[in-house]
Amino acid sequence: MFQLCSEIFGSPQLTSESTALAGQDITNAALKIGQVLCSKQMVVSSFGSSSGKTKVSSELSKIPNVIPHFESLAIALPELPPIRDPTLAKMTFTHRHSAEKEGHCVSEESYERLEFLGDAYVELIASRLIYQKYPGLPPGRLSQIRESSVRNETLGSFALAYKFDERINLPSSYVEGRGAPRKLLIKTFGDVFEAYVAAVILSDPQNGFATAEAWLVQLWTPRLPGNEDYEVPKNKFAKQDLSKKIMGKGVKVEYKVEEEQPIKTEGKIWYTVGAYVTGWGWENFHLGSGKALSTGEAGIRAAMQALVSPLTAQIGVVKRDHDAKVKLEREQQAAITSSELE
Repeated sequence: MFQLCSEIFGSPQLTSESTALAGQDITNAALKIGQVLCSKQMVVSSFGSSSGKTKVSSELSKIPNVIPHFESLAIALPELPPIRDPTLAKMTFTHRHSAEKEGHCVSEESYERLEFLGDAYVELIASRLIYQKYPGLPPGRLSQIRESSVRNETLGSFALAYKFDERINLPSSYVEGRGAPRKLLIKTFGDVFEAYVAAVILSDPQNGFATAEAWLVQLWTPRLPGNEDYEVPKNKFAKQDLSKKIMGKGVKVEYKVEEEQPIKTEGKIWYTVGAYVTGWGWENFHLGSGKALSTGEAGIRAAMQALVSPLTAQIGVVKRDHDAKVKLEREQQAAITSSELE
């Protein structure tokens, strides 16, 4: 069962096919099963001796939520590609302060230069994957997904899943006393992951990039959001349509943010906006709500929900009757005026 989950959700093509055949809900449930199985049996390659490295695992356990949800991200963890150059492998797991302590040149012996290059590779590979996976999304939406995929919390979670914390040579200040601040730990593990990507590529000039890209695609694909989370509202003119349906003299439709603070989940900030009507006998009455990654689109979704609300239909009847009455009165007045002129 574990092998089956790993084969399916470690392959972008099979993941896509499974979603198409079984549906998103069933696929998500299967991913959760895979998470449980993979927590028992993860495929993690060995990449060097841990002797002489500063152990930070026990210290991380003392810091609540150093990197949130990193265990839940370790679904069908693909095999770690090797770094074929021992020098690059050592650099990848050497912190600058450790290099300074040993009397080495920081730029040549620590992971900093590798991280600089790896950052660019990670963003490029993420961009290629997301561009191909979401053909209908505009650039702004693509950037949001990429940002969530390459942020330090995500990359740091991968580093911990591969037990990089047991290999990295950190300065003693990270584990003595209060230890390093939470944000610094997150950034450190994210940087080391980027350095590892660069080292994989540089250590194999012929196939390194293809190897790293295939590995990262397998890591990211099962964790990318569904299109429904980022798709543009189908009716971009919902607000105008709602206004046509219920607006009249003295009638007001307002769109209000319904939460004091937006909700932040997995690196995404969600806004909830409600549509409210005042007029036709109603006072600040709620017609519908919408949630999206911006207040503007949340308002459009609120208008879309309001358009199918029974109350909106009721208001529409009141407006129609009112308009018909006004039209009749105008026609009668016009007929009286015409008769007087004759």
